[in-house]
Amino acid sequence: MIENILSVDVEEWFHPEALQHKFPPEKWHEQQSRVNQNVDLLLELFKQKKVSATFFTLGWVAKQNPEMIKKIVSDGHEIASHGSMHKMITKMSTQEFANDLDESIKILQDISGEKVLGFRAPTFSVIKKTRWSWDIMLKNGLVYDSSVYPIWHDRYGIPDAPREKYIALSDQGKSLLEYPMSTVKIFNRNIPFGGGGYLRIFPNWFTKWAIKSVNKEGLPAILYMHPWEFDTDQPKVHMGALQNLRHYYNIKKNLQKLAELLDNFKWTSFKKAIENQSANLN
Repeated sequence: MIENILSVDVEEWFHPEALQHKFPPEKWHEQQSRVNQNVDLLLELFKQKKVSATFFTLGWVAKQNPEMIKKIVSDGHEIASHGSMHKMITKMSTQEFANDLDESIKILQDISGEKVLGFRAPTFSVIKKTRWSWDIMLKNGLVYDSSVYPIWHDRYGIPDAPREKYIALSDQGKSLLEYPMSTVKIFNRNIPFGGGGYLRIFPNWFTKWAIKSVNKEGLPAILYMHPWEFDTDQPKVHMGALQNLRHYYNIKKNLQKLAELLDNFKWTSFKKAIENQSANLN
């Protein structure tokens, strides 16, 4: 059975891009923190289902919640970077991104005591015009990235990107692996299904079918989620009909849907998937 990859993008309820205009960084400290209790909910579920995951964590969140980071690591999960301030790469210069990434890695490594191997850009903002970010990731000693979505979307995506893992960049004997987000081919079009709003909106029969389909291709499915997507009591912010649908739909049923997927397939972290593949090659 193929090992699929389980991941969590660790951020507060007020960090998503759709809320940035309402909650700029200078207002973050004024908001109620809910990330700890939501991460605890996921950690308990993962422990029950005996799965390991990668927690792509914001440096800002880690700094506010060091004990949460230590608990994630003590439970056997991987800590990776989600940047420091949840700013899309498309809104940063090369130097700003370099500083943001470097800061996040230092914070996460200092708290966790573990080397950070991977990165996921906020809002999947590694697109064609920001592929220069791969070079900065490689220079920071990262082994993999999981930021490319091979779809068209109004905020992100590289529609013609490979659907399977590939070498994004190599330099002096070192390579950066890109793990694109999961899609399934329907009428020759890449359809996303692996997490976020897609996981909440699509019925689980479709998600199961999609996972089985990519597994038949010999590919692992990558599942991703945000802690706030399981929080029914989070403050609700009106963002318009479409954005509210994307953001809040089916949160009440999301934990049950996730639990069912964890029962039906085999799951692991990026780190363990890479280690297992290396072991199989030797």
